Amino acid sequence: MINLNQSIFQSYYRKSVTVFLVVFISMLTTVGSAQSKKIKTLEVSDTIVYAAVDRPGELYILTASGQLQKFDTNGKLLSLHKNKPSPTLFDPRDGSRLFAFFRESRQYHFLNPSLEIVQAFSIDSAFAIDPWLACISGDHNVWLVDAADWTLKKINTSNGAVSIEETMDVKPKKQKTDFTFLREYQGFVFLLDASEGILIFNSVGKLIKTISVKKLSYFNFLGEELYYLQGDVLRFFDLFTAETREQKLTQPGNFALITDERFFLIRKNTIEIFGAQ
Repeated sequence: MINLNQSIFQSYYRKSVTVFLVVFISMLTTVGSAQSKKIKTLEVSDTIVYAAVDRPGELYILTASGQLQKFDTNGKLLSLHKNKPSPTLFDPRDGSRLFAFFRESRQYHFLNPSLEIVQAFSIDSAFAIDPWLACISGDHNVWLVDAADWTLKKINTSNGAVSIEETMDVKPKKQKTDFTFLREYQGFVFLLDASEGILIFNSVGKLIKTISVKKLSYFNFLGEELYYLQGDVLRFFDLFTAETREQKLTQPGNFALITDERFFLIRKNTIEIFGAQ
């Protein structure tokens, strides 16, 4: 088992999130009990196909019709934007410079907090023949999966050149539709393969670990942990120690998202918002 200790987290960071994690373990326990403090339940007229939170804790949902909606921590609708087509991948990051990738047009956009496009870029076919997924990196460049040759590439946004290119070890007759989500966190790249699990690559595109779990649709991060929801069980994987834990909820959901103030449980047409007691 690979220990990501030295590569990802220094001791000062681990100490800084200890109290934060203790608070939210307590809150998740509360959510899973009859005494949970529900702040609000929101009804959405369209089917929710994706959900995310930014660093300040605001919630974003993408609906089947292409609506991108932004809510504050108490469930107040702040912005709404209709995308045609819908983004293939959306990441609000820190809430000030949002990222959206559009597979059909081979473009990625940067949006402002009001969900307005402020910059749009095309992916040159000289760098990627079939850009299947793309995500923003911490140094403001872009990672992408090229399904034409099964490569993981990093594009330098200042000059458009490929700075990293690594061939992924995929099984024969692999379907590109298995790859559904891409995200960078703490300098590592996480690729969701619905048939295999979560593939973890280091900062130069080398595969270092696979978290084996099938049929996932998303994952997220809390401090030094990666987490995802399976039915009514929220599962955590510690990136520092590779230890796992889980928290059973009272009801299943499609997405579960945690911030420093809120817990969002999202189903097909509803959003439940919980807060610490």
